[in-house]
Amino acid sequence: MNELGNILKSGWQKSAADLPTPPPTQNLIDEAKRLNRESFRFQRSTLLILSSTFLMMCYFLLFYFGFRDGLSHVGVGIMLGFFLLRILLEGYSISRSRKKEITQSALENLESEKKYLQLRLRIHGFFTYLTLGGYTLGFILLLPEFSKYIPSFWMGAMVCSYFIPGIILTLLIRKNVLKEIKELRRLVELREMILK
Repeated sequence: MNELGNILKSGWQKSAADLPTPPPTQNLIDEAKRLNRESFRFQRSTLLILSSTFLMMCYFLLFYFGFRDGLSHVGVGIMLGFFLLRILLEGYSISRSRKKEITQSALENLESEKKYLQLRLRIHGFFTYLTLGGYTLGFILLLPEFSKYIPSFWMGAMVCSYFIPGIILTLLIRKNVLKEIKELRRLVELREMILK
């Protein structure tokens, strides 16, 4: 009987030693903070790129080209308006990111992270596609005036130079967006693990 007890005891100890130990809570918290910083840096650089692009667009569309047709003015307004909307949404997202309170309970913090993830998904999904659609519509409305001053061959080259690099840039940007969303989802998972 004593030998059976020793066998059971050693089997129990061996199986307990084989179980993976959960990561310490402090490691989870540190990882969550790192992911928050990464997300904030990505958003800040996105806002900087969008803002500088918007300023260059304002210069070229409002001053350099000097459009005369009413349809072109509508196109410029649509392009700049949708681009400005995207900038404002990115700024709003950054302000929401900064409002996360350290003093929140773990459960409140988890809910904040989930809401923030949903906000980022909406911005990168619906609002980004809306911006691209509005920007493309504005560009198309500029083409009749451009066609008055540019030969057909160069018009075709200009249209191709809008869509081909646009598709490539969209794919590159999408890669970074997916990385950010993956990190935000991981952040939510870490918060859930801390609560367990």
